[in-house]
Amino acid sequence: MTASILVVDDSKSSRKLNLAMVHELLGDQVTYLDAAGGEAAMAILTSQPVDLVLLDLTMPGMNGFDVLAAMREQHIHSRVIVVSADIQTKAKERVAALGATGFIEKPIKIDALRAVLTQLGALHG
Repeated sequence: MTASILVVDDSKSSRKLNLAMVHELLGDQVTYLDAAGGEAAMAILTSQPVDLVLLDLTMPGMNGFDVLAAMREQHIHSRVIVVSADIQTKAKERVAALGATGFIEKPIKIDALRAVLTQLGALHG
């Protein structure tokens, strides 16, 4: 079971929606964190263990690609599911090369989220 999940998105409504969907699937046995951008996400990731990150790519300042690169550079081994409307093959290849373990098209559909969480072992059945 995933102990802590960080949702990173510059859109407050997207963060709230994504947190609500993850909560619906995983319930109250998980610590839920959120960050409005890459800098805030890195502050959390460098201060406490996070098991899973739902990471938007397109954000002002430090974007999702930057966060993935910083996580790799700082040896932060949280699993990352990229959540993005940028579904181009090159973007998917780039995030995979940077260590992302999954990719979900934005806006998230609960069935896609369920499938990725099940594949990562965070959700059973």
